[in-house]
Amino acid sequence: MTLAQLFNQNSFLIGVVALLGGLLIALIARRAGVLAWSIWGTALVLAVGVYFAMRTAAPQAFESAADVQRAVSAGTPTLVEFYSDF
Repeated sequence: MTLAQLFNQNSFLIGVVALLGGLLIALIARRAGVLAWSIWGTALVLAVGVYFAMRTAAPQAFESAADVQRAVSAGTPTLVEFYSDF
């Protein structure tokens, strides 16, 4: 994995860590009060919540054509992807 791929796949996480880390350093340097720390803590909790809410589940692998047909006819959105080197 190249550095560009790493950043592309984790850009939200890297951006939030950089932003909240910068704010953390600023709050420590300014000896901020309780209100500023409360806002920072709320932003941290919201960022973690958004991160976990936006994660995607692992894809489901189908073992047979019958499993694919069952998933398609179940009424849930299904993406069937075929891959071949040839």
